[in-house]
Amino acid sequence: MRIEGLHLFKPLPRLREIEPPQRLEPEAVELDAPEADFGNMLREVIGQVAEAQNRAGELAQRFAAGEPVDEHTLVLAMERANLAFQLTLHVRNKVLEAYQEIMRLQV
Repeated sequence: MRIEGLHLFKPLPRLREIEPPQRLEPEAVELDAPEADFGNMLREVIGQVAEAQNRAGELAQRFAAGEPVDEHTLVLAMERANLAFQLTLHVRNKVLEAYQEIMRLQV
C-alpha cells in the first residue's frame, strides 16, 4: 500500500512587479453639454416624493376599504414615502443653513 501526500498547496506563480500609477488627466468638458438646472432637479425630486406619498396613501385607503392589498407592499410604500420625505426635509434644512451662513458673511 502506497500513501501519497496531499497536494493542497501549489507553488505560487512568479509575481510581476507593481507598476507605478499613471497620471490621471482631466476629462475633456463638452462645451455643448446642457447645464444642470438646480430648480428643475429640485422640482423633479419633490415630484417623486409626492408620487411616493400619493402611492402610499392610495394603498392605505385601499387597505382600509377592505380591498386585497399585500401588507408588505403597503408597509414598504409607507416607509419609502416617509424616508423620501425625511431626506427631502434634511436637504432643505441644509440648503437653508448654507443660505443663512452666506448671508452672515461680511463683504
